[in-house]
Order: sequence, then structure tokens, then C-alpha cells
Amino acid sequence: MKGRLLRSLLCCFSALVLLLCPSAPASGEGGGLSLSLPKEVKGFARCEIIVAAPAAGDLLLTLYDSLDNPWLYRRETVSGGENVLSWDGRGAGGELLMSGPFRWDAVLLSGAGETYTASVSFQIRGYAPALALALPSSETLYLDRSDRWFVECWVPAECIVAMDILDREGNLVYTRSALLKDPDRDVLRWNGTGTDRRKVAPGEYTVHLYPKKNPDFGWTCPLTVLETSPETPAPAVTGPVVPERGMTDEEIWEIMMKPSVVVNRTGSSLRFKVREAPTERSPAVGLICCATQGLEILETENGWARIRAGNYSTGKYITGWYPLRDLTVAEPAPHYAVLVDKRTQTLTVWQDGHPMASVPVSTGLPTEKKPERETSPGAFLTDVHFSRDFAQDGARYDYPLRYQGGNIIHSTGYARIPHTAYSVKDYSKNLPLLGQKASHGCVRVSPFTSADCPVNSYWLWTHLPYHTRVIILDD
Repeated sequence: MKGRLLRSLLCCFSALVLLLCPSAPASGEGGGLSLSLPKEVKGFARCEIIVAAPAAGDLLLTLYDSLDNPWLYRRETVSGGENVLSWDGRGAGGELLMSGPFRWDAVLLSGAGETYTASVSFQIRGYAPALALALPSSETLYLDRSDRWFVECWVPAECIVAMDILDREGNLVYTRSALLKDPDRDVLRWNGTGTDRRKVAPGEYTVHLYPKKNPDFGWTCPLTVLETSPETPAPAVTGPVVPERGMTDEEIWEIMMKPSVVVNRTGSSLRFKVREAPTERSPAVGLICCATQGLEILETENGWARIRAGNYSTGKYITGWYPLRDLTVAEPAPHYAVLVDKRTQTLTVWQDGHPMASVPVSTGLPTEKKPERETSPGAFLTDVHFSRDFAQDGARYDYPLRYQGGNIIHSTGYARIPHTAYSVKDYSKNLPLLGQKASHGCVRVSPFTSADCPVNSYWLWTHLPYHTRVIILDD
């Protein structure tokens, strides 16, 4: 208790000093290594970190808040003397940081094997106009279904965002500006027409989005425009939709990229009954969710499909019947997929056929009174981003990705600790539980990266677009 009180007093004192001396640069040194940067830094605004190194070598910079939470690791190769590093006031993966006191800790390993350390404290004070998220719904726009293409956006504060569409030669074929202000997320659409209101020619284009008052922080992605969309295949026997442990990378990726048979409704929260027999009067054996839950079709009979899927109510596999007329086929987004293993309590991100990073998670911890807290196994697709954060049972959770009803991939829960001029996120209750079952059914991911792994909850939120494949392996 005394240590916590002393730390709080020190934090308050540091904040007071920063407020009284906002124009002076922050600096710190130790053993011949020194760091300096402005006393106040804005998110999405570039500043310079000056590193005075006693010798050339490898430098590791770690960014901490006042509770010693690590928000960013940077590895740099520096020369002896003064080095200038650019920083944009954001955390790992470009994450927006809360206002308050922070510090950089530096460790330099010289070519001669000597180690030097230094630290510098400063304040983060707000942010410049910014586009923090821009994820297209697809890499392809079909002109006969152009109303289905969109870009999900998130701005931390109200600002005007521009969308430019460029052809292969770099010519501007369409432009628009929109005032974005939704605290959860906004959507920008393009229907495939040019500035002359005629449909553009099929071909390769580039989409460029940027805040008009801060254009250096924009997003660019390629877009293929085709005349006609492919015909949606009829639901049929699927074969396995979930890989088995021990499969090769090629086998796992092939299953991940298979189309999903899903209930043909919008959204992921509606639930539907799976029947014991192929008739509407038959008793229900469980519930499935629409639009994003992949179903394994075992056979078809007289307009019905016998399916296998995770039961939303209990988190266990069920087998039963569902009307074929209410099913459709959905394609997963390419490039990324997520594999959650309930046995090992890990989440692995796959990219273009190979696992790129694994992190510990917490899946659902069911109880006798709440068996629905078991995380359902199966194959899923992510839905549209619905929020930037949410609250439940006294905790807040950042960066939610919904994939099945109320089941979501999101950050570990935290409590906000208020101070005089800022607040800080305290993860001490739930962060130590990663690696074991602990959630209400969701998949909890650390908000922090490590020096060797870039994946955290923010990375998932900003990299995984609509209809990214999510596989939950049962335990």
C-alpha cells in the first residue's frame, strides 16, 4: 500500500512539473547515454527523439506509462554521437495513447559489448486530427454489386477525411470528403462511378484516404474493379470446416480459406434453432448465429441440411437439421486468419498460408449456472467493426472484433485510474489470467506487444478486415 501511494505521489509530482514547464525539452542520461525530446508530445504529430550515444551499437527503446505498462518497443542501430529518431506520439502499431506522463527507457549495447542505459520522462497531450483505422470490406469492387463495397474508418475525434480513387496511371477518377465523427466507427462508400457519374472501367485502382488537416497520416490500399460478380454457389456438403491438430500449414490454410455456409441473414447476433429432425415441428437441439458462423454440412435431404456446428448456448458441438433455403455461401477475406486453441489458450495469426505470431489468450470459463460462458468451437467470419470499446461487469475492453453473437475478440479488461489531469489504464486484475480460461465467452488478448511480437488487441483490430476467418479449436 505504501509503495502504491508513493508511486501515485511521484506520478502526480511528475505531471505537475510537466505542466509548469511545457516548453522545455525533456532529457535524461545515464552512463554516457542520453535522450531528449519535447516535454509535450501529441499523437499523430511528428517529433524528434535525440539520442546522444557514447558509441555505435544496438539501441532498444521501451515506452512506459505511469503504471509501467509497456506501450511500444523500438530497436534502432545508432552511431556514436548524436542520432535523431522520428516518432509520431503513438504506441505499438500506431495505437493512440491516453494523455498523461510517459517515459522512454533506453538500453544501448555497443559493438564492444558495453551496456549503457538512460531514461527520459515527458507528457502526451492530446492528438492531431487523425484517421486511425481504414479497412476495406474487400479487395475487389464488382460494378453490378457496387453498393456492397465500403471502407470502415475510425477517427479519435471529429475531422474531415478525404477519399481519392486513382487509376493505374495515377490519375484521379473520383474524390470526396466526409466529416467523420462517430466515436465507434464510420463507413465510407464508393459505388464505382467517376467524377462524371459514369461507371469506371474495370481495372486496377488505388484507394487513398487521409485526414485533410493531417494528410501525412493516411491509408492507401489497392482495389480491383470488375464488371460482374461471381455467381454464389448453392450450399452443399462441405467436408471439414475446422482443421485438426497435427495438420500441415498447407492443409490448415486450405481449410481456413474455404467458403463458409452461413445462415442467410444480416449481422451476427440473431440466433436460430437447429432441429433434431428435418421438420419445423422437431425439437431444437441448440442455437447457431447467422451470417458469420460457418456450418459443416454433412448431408442434404428434402430441402434440409444436416449440419455440425458449435452450440451458442453451451459452447459444445451439436448435430442437427436446418432448412437449405435459409443458407448461403460467404467467402473469407484473403491474407489473414486467426486460430484460437482452447487447449493451449493461444491465438495464432496466419498470414498468406503461414503462422506469423502466437499470443496467450483467455477464452470462456463456464460455470454450473452459466454454461453459456464456454467459448463455442468452430469456423467463423468476423463481422463489421461495431465499436472502439465497451464496458461489462465493471471493466472496460478495447478493440472488439465480433465473430459470433456476443462472442468477441478484444483486449484484456481494465479499470481507469483517474488522476488530476489524466487517467491511466490498470490491467492488473485480468492481464495475469492470460493463458487460462477466464472470460465470459469472449477471447481476451493482451493490449501489449513484446519486443519480438507485434500482435496485440490493437493490431488485430486494425489489420483484420470484414469476414476474416476465425477458427476456434475445441479442448
